[in-house]
Amino acid sequence: MIRIRVTCDVDSVAAVVADLCRLWAVHDVKEYPARDPGQRRIYITASRRTTRAR
Repeated sequence: MIRIRVTCDVDSVAAVVADLCRLWAVHDVKEYPARDPGQRRIYITASRRTTRAR
């Protein structure tokens, strides 16, 4: 399990989370205002996706 911190534009929040969901199994997303207006800080808890050969 990892925790990722990202600071991005308000308009980019959904795109950042969607990109991470492609590679990681996202368990929790928390969004907070950043110091700069128009920016958001996102904390994401995720783990590696596991695939099993059948």
